[in-house]
Amino acid sequence: MRTINFIFAIHLHQPVGNFDGVFKYATEQSYLPLLRELNANPEFRFSIHASGPLWEYWDENCPEIFDLVAEMAERRQVELLGGGFYEPILAVIPRRDAIGQIETMARFLEGKFGEKPRGIWLTERIWEPHLPSILAEAGVEFTIADDYHFKSVGVTGDKLLGHYTTEDSGKTTEVFPVSEELRYLIPFAQADKPIEYLINSADESGESLLVFGDDGEKFGLWPGTNKWVWEEGWMKRFIEGVLANRDVIKLRSFGEWRDSVAPMGSVYLPTISYFEMSEWTLPAELASSFASKVHSLRDSGQLEDWRPFLKGGFWRGFLSKYPESGWMHKRMLRASAKVLESGEPEARKALYRAQCNCAYWHGVFGGLYLPHLRRGVFDNIIRAERHANADFSEAIRIERNDLDCDGYDEVFLGNGEIQVFIKPSDGGKIYEVDIMRCDRNIIDTLSRRQEGYHLKVSESEGFEADGSTSIHDIVHAKEADLGRLLHYDIYNRRWLVDHILADDVTPQAFRNCDFARLGDFFDKPYNIVLGPEITKTGARVVLRRNGNIYKDGVRIPLSIEKTIYFEAENKIRVEYFIKNPNDFGFRMKFGVENNLSLLSRDNPTTHLSIPSNGVRKIRPGEVAEFSGIADYKIVDEYDGFELAVLFDEAELWMFPIETVSNSESGFERVFQETSLLHIWDITLPSLSTARIGMEILLKVI
Repeated sequence: MRTINFIFAIHLHQPVGNFDGVFKYATEQSYLPLLRELNANPEFRFSIHASGPLWEYWDENCPEIFDLVAEMAERRQVELLGGGFYEPILAVIPRRDAIGQIETMARFLEGKFGEKPRGIWLTERIWEPHLPSILAEAGVEFTIADDYHFKSVGVTGDKLLGHYTTEDSGKTTEVFPVSEELRYLIPFAQADKPIEYLINSADESGESLLVFGDDGEKFGLWPGTNKWVWEEGWMKRFIEGVLANRDVIKLRSFGEWRDSVAPMGSVYLPTISYFEMSEWTLPAELASSFASKVHSLRDSGQLEDWRPFLKGGFWRGFLSKYPESGWMHKRMLRASAKVLESGEPEARKALYRAQCNCAYWHGVFGGLYLPHLRRGVFDNIIRAERHANADFSEAIRIERNDLDCDGYDEVFLGNGEIQVFIKPSDGGKIYEVDIMRCDRNIIDTLSRRQEGYHLKVSESEGFEADGSTSIHDIVHAKEADLGRLLHYDIYNRRWLVDHILADDVTPQAFRNCDFARLGDFFDKPYNIVLGPEITKTGARVVLRRNGNIYKDGVRIPLSIEKTIYFEAENKIRVEYFIKNPNDFGFRMKFGVENNLSLLSRDNPTTHLSIPSNGVRKIRPGEVAEFSGIADYKIVDEYDGFELAVLFDEAELWMFPIETVSNSESGFERVFQETSLLHIWDITLPSLSTARIGMEILLKVI
């Protein structure tokens, strides 16, 4: 008799840093309905993975989930899958942390449900060749990957109807391919279509296997799917259809299959992500070209023939595509090293939370573009370092090393309350300021960059998902005329961005990054000419760039030296010495831009004010211009800190930085940070030097 073995595996996840309301909504709209429906059909066997953030949320807010899973586990209806507890990309975190995350999940599941998981869900199905030895060391018997991974090394057709063994350094684990065809049919086609596909795949061997493994959020949380899957009964019809054909479709678990059927052979998978991510990780122009080529091949019916040769990029590309991601990743690695030294359990937990993958990348999900997810990572990086260094004194500490592995040294100045990271090679900017008691990086900023999907923004109005459309095919704008916000930065928006401005630059042109850049100081390297060193009042580092102004086709040499002091009472003081080495004089507009992550453009607990002239409280998302001012104050009552900023009298431009990014529900505007540009009109006689000063006093309130 012709049969097909079938494993139905679901993965449930919400990231560290996501809002409680999202956890609650996802549970009500997707996770609970799914588990209740499965529980009501004891003969429908399946495998499930839920990430640590969800288990923690349910533990406090939804005990019914535990009751449902425990009941199904007891009757052997459900197979529990492990993984990294906080859903890290295992291949890009330290080996000790990857093993620790897997073991943490295994202990949790065994403690709650009485059985240790034998296999794991592989986060985002991201594979690198060294993974087998990590998995083997963590006691993992098997994992799953996309069939695209297998096709990329020539495993195609009927060779995908089973599982394989693989190894690294002689340490083995086993890998199951997930059917992409089933991922797109379930639940977006009519319920009988995946059943028909399964039946048509049946053969006489009794040893052919198809695996469905995908996000549980597609069953009620993705746009239109709640109505499609639950109100209109897709899931009920699918389960009934599978069970009605149980003589052909044999429901299995991974562990049962592994125990009874030998691997089809050995395989060595390449460094690879799932097929959609191989597009997302590419630079914008290449991503757009790749997507066009894929659509062209799909339309002509040639895609499957060419798929083994279509590679795109792989996950680590995000770390260079987005410098903010690369910086965050290297900060996580720094925290990991400190946690290793301390062995402090609370530090390790915070570190593991900081390794949650979602904020490090961006595709059809908001990811990196969502400030609250980035904050979830940085809060935990800082918390991990705080716990790891619980016994350090408040004496000033300094470091100089290549923190972000780009070939140039960075500088660290800090004490028990504040940490300051300086990147001389990128315009001598301050890249990060951490307020330790708030676990808060106040320069968690993001620059506006072109994305491959931005070409589709103008086509997106009026689209509505009906539940039968995959999120990969949704083209929908969440508000009208988003195209007006498509402006792109050519520099990283941090603190101490040094601009030489033309006289005719307007605030609007500057905000849109549509102005002539007369100097080469905003993103070019500054040399470390002194320090970092401890001083009587704190610590300092002196940076200098001998650069140029380019005006009317003429190159004018100019030298800028800036000294960054970290002093008592958590004061950051900056002195600029702008030197004219020429035998002629000139005037210039010099701007210093500071970008500040304030999380919400209209948060009533956060505001800017100017004490010297009594200006009203200004929200982070407002556009404002001031002249002849020498101070302002930024207060964040929610997180409990304030910044008092003093400087030589200047003009000040303030405006929000907003991005247009893709999400599972369409294109959306996201407030990223508030930009504050301080402008001085400077006259430099020949061989002269001008001095400009700025002080930033950070206070916990």
